[in-house]
Amino acid sequence: MEFDTFGDSADPDCLFVLGWGNRPGHEPVRWLIDRIAEDGWWVHTATLPVHVTDVASEWVAPVETYATDLDDPAVLAHSAGGLTVAHAALDAATTTYLSPWWGDPPARRGPLADVLAKIPGDRKLLPSSIDDPTILGKHATARQLADGPDYVSPAFLRATRQAHRTLPAITDDAVVFCSLTDRVVSTHAVGENVPADRTVLYDGGHELFSSGSRERHLPTVLAALSAGTAALASSA
Repeated sequence: MEFDTFGDSADPDCLFVLGWGNRPGHEPVRWLIDRIAEDGWWVHTATLPVHVTDVASEWVAPVETYATDLDDPAVLAHSAGGLTVAHAALDAATTTYLSPWWGDPPARRGPLADVLAKIPGDRKLLPSSIDDPTILGKHATARQLADGPDYVSPAFLRATRQAHRTLPAITDDAVVFCSLTDRVVSTHAVGENVPADRTVLYDGGHELFSSGSRERHLPTVLAALSAGTAALASSA
């Protein structure tokens, strides 16, 4: 796992756990990082390895270890980063999720997916199904798709499914942003785990920072990092 920092080290810590295939150098990701840093945060990004066979040891544990050196960070987590943070024991000041991957959408579930997940070995056989920038959002780039994983292994599928099945209760002070048109993660899983009054809907694809509505929702994201759920009451 790779960690990078952006902004002024004298500012409060913000730990941003990126999604599956995200990199800090991707233009939409860097757009959000820069906005957070400009708002007065020292941003620490965690780039997840794209292929894992154990979520706890390869995603969760490194984030927990890194966070022990931070001072009550505001935690921001996107997609697979949201799955990671939900399982992690973090001493966070606030926790904000962007399109958390707490379950797969209907298109990636069913008997065929169950059979594929049982194939032995660790060979990357299964298409990732993220092959169109519009799935991510209006501002997504060809580079994001090129850098992302094309195929995953049955072992990866088993590991992430296990993490979905054992998802801990989401803390009562967490805020979630998601789009009802998301084709990458299960919006039903979001609704099952976080009530509507702590959920902010946006128009666009899977990535808020790639969506056409990102500017409109940026103030609420920044407020959630600072104030948690109180930010939603003040913006209502």
